[in-house]
This record gives sequence, structure tokens and C-alpha cells, in this order.
Amino acid sequence: MSARFWPVAVGFWITSAFGPREDGWHFGVDFGYPGGAGDRPVHACQGGIVTRAGPAQGFGSWVVIDHPDGDGGGTTVYGHIRPEVSVGQRVEAGQRIAVIEPDRSRNAGVAPHLHLEWHRALYNPPGPDRLDPLPLLDGAAFPEGGFAMPEFGIDVSNHQGAFDFARAAAEG
Repeated sequence: MSARFWPVAVGFWITSAFGPREDGWHFGVDFGYPGGAGDRPVHACQGGIVTRAGPAQGFGSWVVIDHPDGDGGGTTVYGHIRPEVSVGQRVEAGQRIAVIEPDRSRNAGVAPHLHLEWHRALYNPPGPDRLDPLPLLDGAAFPEGGFAMPEFGIDVSNHQGAFDFARAAAEG
């Protein structure tokens, strides 16, 4: 298998996993950072060719990378970011491709975080060809060094409605 990298540095938290949540099915994994994720770098999970970069409904902006079989196959989608790559550009595994958009008004109205999707083949709107990224990242390196696994944190994004921060703090 070719090289794989986490899209974020050591210290990020997984704030919303792939799977069911109150407002429906979440087709990706969200990464947040204690104290704020805005302007933090985003890296390519595998090598490939950028097929989309720029504005995208629901994401503010995104980068989509097609990974040929020699790079591990599939397609990855990085949402709520500010792209630093262009359509048609070849990127390598671990290469910086974007920063997390810090401005909610340019980020589809959500708190700064990275939304990562992994598709079996080409980009496919919601459906069965979307894969849980976490098992695919098992054993992956971190782009800026380090070996810790990401921690799971609480999801405080806007779809949660009223959130009881005092209760969450009391529960640890």
C-alpha cells in the first residue's frame, strides 16, 4: 500500500465521526482543534490529482483529490477549507493542500473545522460509495511528525441546537 497521512497534525480532535447523528447520516469525519481550528494546515491523505478546488455548496470551499490505484485508490474530499492547490495539480501524500477556513461567513456558517470524506472511487454525492475514513487512516503518519492517535471530542457544531456546556464540563 502507498503512503497515507492524517489530514491534520497531532493534537486535533475528532468532533463528529462517520455515521448516524441527530440530523441524519454524517458521511465524513470532522476534525476540530482545542482553542480553534481556523487557519491550521490541511494535508493530502494520499497522492493524487486535484479534481475540484474552490467554492462548494455546504462546504464554503473544498478540495477533491482523485487517487489513482498506484496511490491507494479512491477519492478524498476536504471541506470547510481555503484551498492552496489548483484543479489538475498533482499532490503527494502528506502535502499541504489548504488551511481550515476561520471565517464562519465563508464556511457555510459552521465553526472552523475540517470535514473529510473518503469515496470508494470517484466523488459520489451521498450514498453507499462513501467510506468511513478512520479505518482507512489506521497506521497513517502525521504530516508534521508525531505518533499520537487523534482524540475524540464533543461535537458542538451548529446542528446540535442548544448545547449544555456546563453539563459537558461536569461529565468530563
